[in-house]
Amino acid sequence: MPHETHTSLVHLFVDAHRMACGRGRLASGQRSAACRQRPKVSRCNWRFRREQPRRKQPNGHQLGRHRRALIVCGLSGGTAHRKLFVETTTKLHEGLAKQLGFAEENVHLLFGDDPQDSDIEPFKSAPRSTREELEQTVTKLREQLRPDDALWLIVVGHSRYDGKHSWLNLPGPDIHQLDFAKLFTGITAAQQVFVITTPTSGYYIKPLSAKGRVVMKATETDWETNETEFPHELARILFAPPAAKDFDVDGDGVLTLFDFYVTVVRNLAQSYLDREFLATEPPLLDHNGDGRGTEVQIDFFTVEQGGRAKPKKWNAPTKLTTTDGGLARTIARPLAKTER
Repeated sequence: MPHETHTSLVHLFVDAHRMACGRGRLASGQRSAACRQRPKVSRCNWRFRREQPRRKQPNGHQLGRHRRALIVCGLSGGTAHRKLFVETTTKLHEGLAKQLGFAEENVHLLFGDDPQDSDIEPFKSAPRSTREELEQTVTKLREQLRPDDALWLIVVGHSRYDGKHSWLNLPGPDIHQLDFAKLFTGITAAQQVFVITTPTSGYYIKPLSAKGRVVMKATETDWETNETEFPHELARILFAPPAAKDFDVDGDGVLTLFDFYVTVVRNLAQSYLDREFLATEPPLLDHNGDGRGTEVQIDFFTVEQGGRAKPKKWNAPTKLTTTDGGLARTIARPLAKTER
């Protein structure tokens, strides 16, 4: 490239930067009052946008214009777990409505156990999470969803692994990860967030992975059959999120799905550490459709938590060193205002 052309491009880029900060061309070492008054987080946001690939995004009104969610809770297996699953799914249901703005009628719940006299809504009228009911519910959702809508799926329950398939324990016939994923193949929604919180949930990553879809799992693709604590921490944070200063884990000034995920898994890792337990559920996230989950949280965990986070000398957003997580950073947490 000729030197003159290169110099022009550099000047053009510098001018664009200055315009983004609210200042024109200045002499070397000078800064306008407007730029000096801009908060550091705004400059950090600009730096973050440079680091990430440019991606055309619809505006907030268009993206996820209608938000729909499906919570699938399998068989509890006993009184104690029924109580735990009811508490967790209640928080998930209310969190989606009150914190993320889903209309209550658009949050569908399938529950594994028979209703009891002491149950309240939505459990009293919730359909059972049989394989047939699951298939029918997804078919209805597929018909209702439009290209600019949002779909969130959260799966809670027990599972078993037979060496080939991870089976979700349902009333009646169980369903494994391959058949489960087929229900959502080619589904139309601009924003798709799938969270599988069961043991051996890592096996769902590859079949569920798709372009434009964020997939979170409680475990790796391995014989991780121990009961997971991921769904309960997920529900707790969704129901009562922390203050913004504690929630913005990547320091980019925007609360996103990525911050939510890292907050949940970091709290979980610290919980295992505090109890001196061996962590048996390293969560994974996939967003680029390659079918491979990544521990994106490793850049935000301390060494003691199993990560590689380093103290930062200035207020800059953390740059991801993994291949996943970028899409989750584009899904901003909406205001807690119910859509209608």
